[in-house]
Amino acid sequence: MTDAPRIILASGSAIRRAILSAADVPFEVMKPDVNEDIIKEQGKRDGLDLESLAMALAEAKCMDVAAKTDAIVIGSDQIMEFRGRAYDKPTSMEEAKARLVETQGAAHTLINAIAVARNGNIIWRNLDRPKLVMRKLSEAEIDAYLAACEPDILHSVGAYQVEKLGSRLFERIEGDHFAVLGLSLYPLLDLLRREGAIQF
Repeated sequence: MTDAPRIILASGSAIRRAILSAADVPFEVMKPDVNEDIIKEQGKRDGLDLESLAMALAEAKCMDVAAKTDAIVIGSDQIMEFRGRAYDKPTSMEEAKARLVETQGAAHTLINAIAVARNGNIIWRNLDRPKLVMRKLSEAEIDAYLAACEPDILHSVGAYQVEKLGSRLFERIEGDHFAVLGLSLYPLLDLLRREGAIQF
């Protein structure tokens, strides 16, 4: 497919790169220059729900890079929702432990938003909401997990990585596995096929 459009992932996320690479999708990486805190504050002022906020973040990342290229640009964002509240990535191991203590034995949702642009315009959006049910964990189990995983889990909003040792923390997961990791792969592949970016 010599005439296939270029694909750019507007993200510095290692797991999103790994997902596309494993599916043998040809892509480049361009990190967007977006201040997420400003977007989140504006979203609060505008009264956005968490799904709309996740999409606003995905769109901002996508459009920042799309303004510089005519390639297909993929922007994505993920927000953790627990009991109606949004959570950012923990900034310390102490905060990570508090997150796991709070969410153990309960269910939470990961809101995964994807926005795709071509020729400077958004052509596609996708939202997924996988549900994750964490098993009841003792403090000793949480401490052992954190000791085994630090500091990698600070890159995850839930303070876990289900593709690694984090799988041991859960009772079950309902929904798309790739959406849990941070990029809903199957609907994205369908879009890339329709756009002629991949053959199959």
